[in-house]
Amino acid sequence: MFSAILPSTRERRRHMRAVTAICDALNHRDWNGARSLIAADFSIADQFGNEVVGADEFLRSFLDFCEAAGDPKLVFDSIDPNRDEVLVRGHIENTSSEVRSPTMWRFLFDGPLISRIEVTRANNEMTLPRFAKARRVVAD
Repeated sequence: MFSAILPSTRERRRHMRAVTAICDALNHRDWNGARSLIAADFSIADQFGNEVVGADEFLRSFLDFCEAAGDPKLVFDSIDPNRDEVLVRGHIENTSSEVRSPTMWRFLFDGPLISRIEVTRANNEMTLPRFAKARRVVAD
């Protein structure tokens, strides 16, 4: 009986460690560390359908976001495993009120690697996918 439970418990712990590790890597601008935690076909999307696809595009967009937003930091207030995903409540620490409001993230996995993040923010607040989309429109 316990053998059927223990592998999923180990997997949940591994996923929670990956979520904590990517938060630390992104906050320290450790791009190689972050890249080692995400799948090559990684994507991040928000509740409005904006999406960034690919590990390189995600890291480039995150760097641009940090430069534009004055070096924000991710803060995770709660990290909860839920089957094969991890749900996170937190906020982005920054002086800009448009950036620092409450945020929810849903992390999905492909084995040990983060394959997708779905971000939800209240009141039409800025998300990384929305920021990246706006940057692409300006560049075109």
